[in-house]
Amino acid sequence: MILQAFVGNISSRLTNMAADKVGMLLGIPDDIEKLQNTVHDIQCILSDAERKQIDSSAIQRWLMELKDVMYDADDLIDTWQIKTDDCVSSSKFSWSVSLISSFSNTKFAHEIGTKIKEINSRLDEISKKKSDLGLNELQEDARPFKHRRRNSDISLKTDPSVVLADIVGDKIEEDTKLIMKWLTTEEMGVKENVCVVAIVGMPGIGKTTLAKKIFNDPRVQEEFHLKFWVCVSKDVRGIELLKSIIREAGGNHGAAEERSELVPMLERLIRGKKFFLVLDDVWPESQNVWDGLLRGPMISGACGSRLLVTTRDDKVARFMNAIASHQVEKLSDEDSWSLLIKQKLVVTEVCSSS
Repeated sequence: MILQAFVGNISSRLTNMAADKVGMLLGIPDDIEKLQNTVHDIQCILSDAERKQIDSSAIQRWLMELKDVMYDADDLIDTWQIKTDDCVSSSKFSWSVSLISSFSNTKFAHEIGTKIKEINSRLDEISKKKSDLGLNELQEDARPFKHRRRNSDISLKTDPSVVLADIVGDKIEEDTKLIMKWLTTEEMGVKENVCVVAIVGMPGIGKTTLAKKIFNDPRVQEEFHLKFWVCVSKDVRGIELLKSIIREAGGNHGAAEERSELVPMLERLIRGKKFFLVLDDVWPESQNVWDGLLRGPMISGACGSRLLVTTRDDKVARFMNAIASHQVEKLSDEDSWSLLIKQKLVVTEVCSSS
């Protein structure tokens, strides 16, 4: 039970690291999530392991190996926490000191990133042994976590509001200015009423943050009669996506479930209106949905309507015939540390006021 509580604590701390966008700052956006998911998966079988270890020396050794890796993970998180806490303290008490120059330490970032990859590798080896040892997820352990994670994913992905701590640096201002120009300038030679603009980049690099900033820009409010935001995701179902778009556009699809009912509904909602729609997290697997369900009704919008899509794959920009595509680049060291500091300060302020 002690190990289970220890792993649970590490799982919570990894969630905080993910919220601080540590993976993005270190240039390893997938590794933090992988570590978080692996720890969660192991957490789900720990009850079974601790029950069975009495009769199995192999499971006892497995638990010892896991404990060693968890100690290393805990030390790693402590190192990160100390570094960032020192940075926040400096920002409070020494305004004359440049925070960014003090903490734009690429060597430190590289060391942390390398250790995270190493811990992931060790945990992979430990996780592979669970089947041979006959360790299983217990329903009382697995179900609550999976439910919480699913709800968390949905709320993060579909909320177009901007967290101010996410917005940092001159680069995002430049990107916003460029994309706003594409969205608000009538392109010569474009015949369609609705044009697509794409934001492309690797996972966790800030595509959605940039899209949120644009979505909430006052110029969008002035330029478009209707604006709405819908998350797509990899496992998109065409009819469900169509219903989501109808809801976000202010409609009510009621009990309608058929394409023949939903498409005319959407057409009526946007007909003659200059609209701005953000489709967040579009995957290449969505091509049939776009071609078969969405492209047709979208042309009902007024001339100058725009779709802004975020995607990790530039194939999406091509099959949606985007008039322009912007590649989001990795943050500079200065902007990365500035982002982290701002987020830590926001957390500190929230905790102080609660």
